[in-house]
Amino acid sequence: MTKPSASSLVAWRDRFSLRWRLPLLLAAITALTVTAFGVVAYRTVRASTLEAASARLRSTVTQINTIAELGAIGQVDLLRTAAADPAIAQAIAHPHSPVPAAAVMAMTRLQGTGEVPGVVELLAADGSRRAVLPESSAALPSSPPAPFPIAAEIGALFLQDGALAFTSRSAVVVDGAVIGGIQVTRRLAAHGGPNRRIVTNILGPSAVLLIGNADGTLWNGTHPVAYPMASESPVRYRRDGTDWISVAMRAKGTPWLYAVELPETVALAPAHALVQPFIFTGLAVALAGALLGLHVMRRITGPLSDLTAASEAVARGDRDVPLGDLTRRDEIGRLARAFQTMAASVRGEQERLVSEVGSRTAELASAVTRQQELDDELRRSERFATLGKISGNVSHELRNPLGVMSNVVFLIDQLPDASPQLRDYSRMLREQIRLSERIISDLFDRARSGAMAVSVDVAALVDELIARIDLPPGIRLTRQIPAGLPAAVLDRDRVGQILWNLMTNATQAMRAGGGGVLTIAATIADDRLRFEISDTGPGIPAEDADRIFEPLYTTKSEGVGLGLSISRAFARAAGGDLRLERTGPAGTTFVLELPAR
Repeated sequence: MTKPSASSLVAWRDRFSLRWRLPLLLAAITALTVTAFGVVAYRTVRASTLEAASARLRSTVTQINTIAELGAIGQVDLLRTAAADPAIAQAIAHPHSPVPAAAVMAMTRLQGTGEVPGVVELLAADGSRRAVLPESSAALPSSPPAPFPIAAEIGALFLQDGALAFTSRSAVVVDGAVIGGIQVTRRLAAHGGPNRRIVTNILGPSAVLLIGNADGTLWNGTHPVAYPMASESPVRYRRDGTDWISVAMRAKGTPWLYAVELPETVALAPAHALVQPFIFTGLAVALAGALLGLHVMRRITGPLSDLTAASEAVARGDRDVPLGDLTRRDEIGRLARAFQTMAASVRGEQERLVSEVGSRTAELASAVTRQQELDDELRRSERFATLGKISGNVSHELRNPLGVMSNVVFLIDQLPDASPQLRDYSRMLREQIRLSERIISDLFDRARSGAMAVSVDVAALVDELIARIDLPPGIRLTRQIPAGLPAAVLDRDRVGQILWNLMTNATQAMRAGGGGVLTIAATIADDRLRFEISDTGPGIPAEDADRIFEPLYTTKSEGVGLGLSISRAFARAAGGDLRLERTGPAGTTFVLELPAR
């Protein structure tokens, strides 16, 4: 059997060296950390994006329903007025007489002047036609006899000559008897008309407007569409290989049903846009962690390899073993000096044992035993020193690559010819860097301090925030906290950060409006702690009030729009909530509620 050479043994052992294993371990931990938080961030953004898309769908359907309901009301009023017109009754009661001019005028009003004029028919009780407008429709077959509703009503949608149409009818009553009725048949505008334009303007060209009846028969233009059970709540389903999300709503006063659907891929486009930058960021952070870990490990394992070789030389009996890094002031230097002292002691013992080999056999055995103990202690010291060094440098080494990336983002922002897309990527990267730094801080703070919920003097916490804030001229601060307010058990740092964000936003709003009053109030009732942050600024526009808690939505020239979103997430994670209670020309009020225990 061939004996392995010394070089092959060294190469085999080097595979298990810390200089390779620890950098790979750091890179793996960094990649797993970035991946885990990326998955959490994506799921959060995905849920928020779907919720926002559902809200837009519901708003769009509401607008379309409002237009349909107003049109139905107008049609019913015109029918009711025409049915009560004596000229209409005369035209129906005297079929062989010319249609009175007043009756023609009433029929013209019912016909309308819109994009698609209707066909107006005066019918006898047996369904025979007495008059029709326009006269070109006289060739149409008469309607089958059917009871006319006393109150005017709108009929269901149906297909007529390749277009959607509906019929509205009303009875004509004379002396308490139904002598006939009025029937108006009207086609809907092609391709949805103004309703389709509303859907396109709000949701984009990918959105689809469906029109139909409450029984579930819906059309996309003139093509019938399979649709799940109608609900005003968002519905998600799959049709023809495409995932859809939609909202349906019935128009009051009619049997009609409107639904708006949007491809799920379009609704989730903002969330998908975050995936690629996050992947590149994670790969860069993992690579930087591996390179920095390799550099640090070489600084540690190089001297340790020298000490290991010196130990092996001493074990072989060598007396003069050169040692480096004796001037280092860290644990490696201390270990080298301790080893040198130990080696010198061993050499003295060996010299003394050579001269006293006969009489000092027992002492020699004791010295060997002591040497073995010192070797064990040395190995333990090496392991503890390595672990201590790693623990002390983890935070610093993780923040270094983030600092480098922050500098790169700053340089990108300074480029005068940077494209808008590059600046968008720069903004997203800057936000991810900030989130990563906050994650690192939270991890190490939690590792050092344990539980975050402590008993907090609420008044003292508010006073501390007031002392920190720098109010511009023209802004006055009012504090409304009752005396003797009991302490509350909460996460002081998180709650303080939420209040600070709200106070800063209020100050910025009033600064833009020329000044005002910032009011901070706190109360505790029924084991609920309630903060109110109010200002007398210009308020939040109505179109922004429903979106200010969305991630990445902001109306400021600076910032990324995550402050209110993260603050609400913190509040809800603690069992409370953050909401906008009042906004308008007189100012804005935000309310933060948390469990007091």
